Amino acid sequence: MSPFYAAALILNPMYRTRYIETHWKREWRAPVLASVKKLWEKYREAKIPVPTTTPFSYENQKQVEPKELDAFNRIALSLRSVARPASEDEYEDYNSQESYDPGKKGALAWWYQDTQRQRWPRLSLIAIDILSIPPMSDEPERVFSGARRTVSWDRGQLEPETIEWRECLKH
Repeated sequence: MSPFYAAALILNPMYRTRYIETHWKREWRAPVLASVKKLWEKYREAKIPVPTTTPFSYENQKQVEPKELDAFNRIALSLRSVARPASEDEYEDYNSQESYDPGKKGALAWWYQDTQRQRWPRLSLIAIDILSIPPMSDEPERVFSGARRTVSWDRGQLEPETIEWRECLKH
């Protein structure tokens, strides 16, 4: 019932919402899709970060007259623009598209592509955030098990904060 697990499935371009609608129990579908939609609404209002390498100043730039584009450059320019679907909601547009197999690279690499980041700017933010979460938690479980050995019968009066500090220092 975690919205992050469901969002990870939906943000995989091979599955999208169709996977949940097809494979999940009927009583699970509506609540989980609503929770993912609520998670998306938080990201929908987010500002898109603009990568900057050096500070830009218009004062230092020379004014260049625009050149007349030849046929080849007009075609190249039209190929660079990414078509947006008619709807104003990226999440709905993404889910209405056909499934796409990202291959061996995986869904995270697919979302990192410039074409996907231009086409789905806010949706790519949530996808990168969610798909970057490691699926396994081996190290925290190991630390938790180590704390069990730390708190013996002789050390039963240790404060939880002391145990936490000790385990963090140890690992």
